[in-house]
Amino acid sequence: MTLERIRLAGRRLLDPIVCLLARIGVAPSAITLAGLAVTVVAAFLAWKGSYLASAAVLGGGSLLDAVDGGVARKRNRVSRAGAVLDSSCDRVSEFLMYSALLTGAACRDFGMILYLAPAALCGSFMVSYTRARSEGVGIPCEVGFFTRTERLVLMVLALAVTPAAGNARPVVWMLALVSVGTWLTAIQRLSCVFSGDGSSLGGRD
Repeated sequence: MTLERIRLAGRRLLDPIVCLLARIGVAPSAITLAGLAVTVVAAFLAWKGSYLASAAVLGGGSLLDAVDGGVARKRNRVSRAGAVLDSSCDRVSEFLMYSALLTGAACRDFGMILYLAPAALCGSFMVSYTRARSEGVGIPCEVGFFTRTERLVLMVLALAVTPAAGNARPVVWMLALVSVGTWLTAIQRLSCVFSGDGSSLGGRD
């Protein structure tokens, strides 16, 4: 099963929620901002060391992030402004989560997070920036595995298993994996831009 098929299956599972929110008239931008607000709570919990609670809250916030676009399409409210808001909130959310790990309990346990968290954050931003910049000059570029969806899943899983591990080692491994994966994805996207091959193998930014 390809990544795109997995994403499509996930969207189908969320269809009832999308239809409900569209039916009661919730604005897509309100859902986007609500998702960001939930992430603020998740980041605070991660900073404090309440990893399982942070994973649960972040997972709930990711559902909001996953349905705002569907609600916009259902209500015929798709707009360029909404897309910019969504991407901007995604970047702020990532900044909050990685900063919480950098400055919070996890970094006190494992000093290497001081280096891994900025590397993972910058790599994540580069994955999104290379796509946005290439599409801004008319070159489609969605290749690569470490899109926001994969990064978010890894973050939630790492936070969820950290209490069972007894320390923040799963967070360290997650940050190392994201650091390597995002930079490789960014390089892959740049290579596709220069080769003129921006064919789609990925999904979100």
